[in-house]
Amino acid sequence: MQLKHQDLLDNFPSKYPRPKDHQVEALRLISKENGLAMLELPTGTGKTAIGYTFLKTVSKSSKEPVFYLVHTKTLVEQIQNLHPDVKVIYGRQEHPCLFYKDDANGAEITCSNLLPCPHRLNQNTGETDEVGVEPCPYDKQNYEAKKGGVVACTTAFYLFSTLFAKKFEIPDALVIDEVHKLATTVRQCLSYQISDWHLSRAIDLLKLYEPEQAKHLRQFLNTMVHVIKKRPAQQKGILKPEEIQKLMDVIGEVDQSKITRAISSAIKAGLIDPKTEPDLLDKLDVLIYDVARYGKSFSFSVPNDNRHPLNYTYAYYRKDLLRGERVQYTLVIKSYYVAPLIRKILSPSTVAYSATIGEPQILTFETGFEAPFQSLPSDFPASNTRIYMPTDTPDLSAKGMKKGDKGKALKRVAKACRRFNQNGFRCLVVVISNEEKDRFLGICNELGVKTISYGNGVPAREAASRFKEGEGDVLVGTAAHYAEGVDLPKSIAPVIFFLRPGYPNPKDPGSVFEERRFGSQRWKIWNWRVMIEALQVRGRNIRSAKDVGVTIFVSQQFRRFLFGALPKYLQASYRGDFNFDKTVADSLKVLKGEK
Repeated sequence: MQLKHQDLLDNFPSKYPRPKDHQVEALRLISKENGLAMLELPTGTGKTAIGYTFLKTVSKSSKEPVFYLVHTKTLVEQIQNLHPDVKVIYGRQEHPCLFYKDDANGAEITCSNLLPCPHRLNQNTGETDEVGVEPCPYDKQNYEAKKGGVVACTTAFYLFSTLFAKKFEIPDALVIDEVHKLATTVRQCLSYQISDWHLSRAIDLLKLYEPEQAKHLRQFLNTMVHVIKKRPAQQKGILKPEEIQKLMDVIGEVDQSKITRAISSAIKAGLIDPKTEPDLLDKLDVLIYDVARYGKSFSFSVPNDNRHPLNYTYAYYRKDLLRGERVQYTLVIKSYYVAPLIRKILSPSTVAYSATIGEPQILTFETGFEAPFQSLPSDFPASNTRIYMPTDTPDLSAKGMKKGDKGKALKRVAKACRRFNQNGFRCLVVVISNEEKDRFLGICNELGVKTISYGNGVPAREAASRFKEGEGDVLVGTAAHYAEGVDLPKSIAPVIFFLRPGYPNPKDPGSVFEERRFGSQRWKIWNWRVMIEALQVRGRNIRSAKDVGVTIFVSQQFRRFLFGALPKYLQASYRGDFNFDKTVADSLKVLKGEK
């Protein structure tokens, strides 16, 4: 396949009058490199249209589907809304099971691999196991996708479908949106948390149908507890290679195929009634799936002659359980070095982009994706925004912070929010820890500032939705929830405060692992991550060329890298020579159009 620039232009979505200059430039690079490109595309550039155009062009000469990857189901839906000819596919758990169609709660029950279901669809013929029945929606979407065309799905779905389940071949073309999150997404997919309560429940279920395997699983649980109890209570610590080896030896005795056969036999013999015990089937499904991967994941946490550990495994326990708590001992297997796995699922023609890439070499190290890189400018007017680094705010790093600095900084931000609110401007405040969030909410309550946040049964997404609908004057949350994924354009929150960069806790197992693995070089990775986080926070209220918004970075830690991290088109918006009060005053001028 040889991509031609004109072919790409001819397949640009007709719903738009013509491609923007930056879209033309991006498509020119894609054709020049024959579909292998890493692009930094600012917000408002029209990234989705670029990716769709590339995939649409390739799909016309390919018999297999081509894929557009995003990290959430919501974004999958957005892509189909923008381009209705795009097919979408979701995981098995996102579809109701037709086996339970006539049950009162059937819509809430998901499909189980253990069921001999008549609705199953043969992926070669498109026929159901039983003639005339409605086809399984999960099977049907996969069958339809295999016919070709542009398919949108989550990165997690694509990873498992190509790498493990082998439902799809590596496509002729692939688009990865928000590529800066790719390594994190894959790590999350391949990480596992094992608790004593979870294992005990599995053992109780299993000994009814396969007592021998239940015994092996009990031995694994006993070994796990023995290993974990060697460390102080509440303290998360990385396991030693010899401790992991003990766990590997025991889990190796568990035979996944015997468990699967025993459960299937129990269903056929009527010992398990799928109609009355769907929750039991779901738990057994999870057990079979997890056990199959524990051993291999453990093995990657142990070094060998050819490599360092690729994963790390840590554990912790609670000395005493409070009322209602069930988990006392926890083992966590964290996938880390995922670049080789990612390379396996990439197409020879892969276009990956994000509004924030920063240093492409570090992204390549994290993801294994290497391609010609280009950072495109934006047509966004720099005068529509300000990026402030006040001169008189404290250094909130562990080494630089003095007693009382954080409380004073939070109070100062709360008072500034009140002033912005009085002038008709709402705010987003992003902190790092839940302790900072709760502390800030308490200060705002004392000052009479109307805030909204998550907690006490309110999810972060719901809090953001309620804020968008007009509830509260200040939305408050941690970077884990609001650095990305929440868009507040059109003056919903024209003011953003970011308290401090989210450098990792040096005692966190992940930090310890990276320090052991990379030494002082770990700072390059950590600094890249906080740069990306800062740029993502800044972009929450600027989603188009018409938006006007300001971002105020509080801790002096940001001064070390903030200006250098900004793309060139935003450097004119930076203000690093105002004190905090002048920052607030200048922000009001910008928001009122008094530039």
